[in-house]
Amino acid sequence: MGNIQRVELTVRDKMIHCAGCEQRVESVLRKLPGVFSVKADHKTQGVHLGVDIDQLSIQALREKLAVIGYETEG
Repeated sequence: MGNIQRVELTVRDKMIHCAGCEQRVESVLRKLPGVFSVKADHKTQGVHLGVDIDQLSIQALREKLAVIGYETEG
Protein backbone atom coordinates (compact mmCIF):
# COMPACT_ATOMS: atom_id res chain seq x y z
CA MET A 1 0.00 0.00 0.00
CA GLY A 2 1.30 3.43 -0.92
CA ASN A 3 0.65 6.99 0.07
CA ILE A 4 -3.13 7.11 0.62
CA GLN A 5 -4.61 10.57 1.07
CA ARG A 6 -8.06 12.05 1.29
CA VAL A 7 -8.75 14.30 -1.68
CA GLU A 8 -11.65 16.66 -2.30
CA LEU A 9 -12.33 18.09 -5.73
CA THR A 10 -15.02 20.66 -6.46
CA VAL A 11 -16.85 20.56 -9.78
CA ARG A 12 -17.61 23.88 -11.50
CA ASP A 13 -20.94 25.45 -12.31
CA LYS A 14 -23.35 22.95 -10.77
CA MET A 15 -22.34 20.28 -13.28
CA ILE A 16 -23.32 17.41 -10.98
CA HIS A 17 -27.11 17.81 -11.20
CA CYS A 18 -28.57 14.69 -9.63
CA ALA A 19 -28.06 11.23 -8.14
CA GLY A 20 -27.48 9.87 -11.65
CA CYS A 21 -24.57 12.28 -12.13
CA GLU A 22 -23.19 11.22 -8.75
CA GLN A 23 -23.32 7.57 -9.79
CA ARG A 24 -21.62 8.28 -13.10
CA VAL A 25 -18.74 10.15 -11.46
CA GLU A 26 -18.34 7.49 -8.79
CA SER A 27 -18.47 4.62 -11.27
CA VAL A 28 -15.82 6.09 -13.56
CA LEU A 29 -13.41 7.15 -10.80
CA ARG A 30 -13.80 3.91 -8.84
CA LYS A 31 -12.29 2.01 -11.80
CA LEU A 32 -9.02 3.99 -11.73
CA PRO A 33 -5.96 2.33 -10.18
CA GLY A 34 -5.20 3.84 -6.79
CA VAL A 35 -8.77 4.92 -5.96
CA PHE A 36 -9.91 3.26 -2.73
CA SER A 37 -13.08 5.24 -2.08
CA VAL A 38 -15.15 7.83 -3.90
CA LYS A 39 -18.31 9.78 -3.05
CA ALA A 40 -19.82 12.48 -5.25
CA ASP A 41 -22.38 14.94 -3.85
CA HIS A 42 -24.61 17.01 -6.13
CA LYS A 43 -25.61 19.33 -3.29
CA THR A 44 -22.04 20.49 -2.60
CA GLN A 45 -20.56 19.75 -6.06
CA GLY A 46 -17.84 17.88 -4.17
CA VAL A 47 -16.09 14.65 -5.03
CA HIS A 48 -14.44 13.05 -1.99
CA LEU A 49 -11.84 10.38 -2.60
CA GLY A 50 -9.35 8.14 -0.86
CA VAL A 51 -6.44 7.92 -3.31
CA ASP A 52 -2.98 6.39 -3.37
CA ILE A 53 -1.20 9.39 -4.86
CA ASP A 54 1.81 7.23 -5.69
CA GLN A 55 -0.45 5.48 -8.24
CA LEU A 56 -2.71 8.31 -9.36
CA SER A 57 -2.10 12.06 -9.37
CA ILE A 58 -4.64 14.75 -8.58
CA GLN A 59 -4.13 16.05 -12.11
CA ALA A 60 -5.04 12.64 -13.55
CA LEU A 61 -8.26 12.69 -11.50
CA ARG A 62 -9.11 16.16 -12.83
CA GLU A 63 -8.37 15.04 -16.39
CA LYS A 64 -10.58 11.95 -16.07
CA LEU A 65 -13.46 14.07 -14.77
CA ALA A 66 -12.98 16.47 -17.68
CA VAL A 67 -13.15 13.59 -20.17
CA ILE A 68 -16.62 12.66 -18.87
CA GLY A 69 -17.80 16.28 -18.85
CA TYR A 70 -17.08 17.57 -15.34
CA GLU A 71 -14.60 20.46 -15.04
CA THR A 72 -13.07 21.00 -11.62
CA GLU A 73 -12.13 24.20 -9.82
CA GLY A 74 -8.54 24.94 -8.97
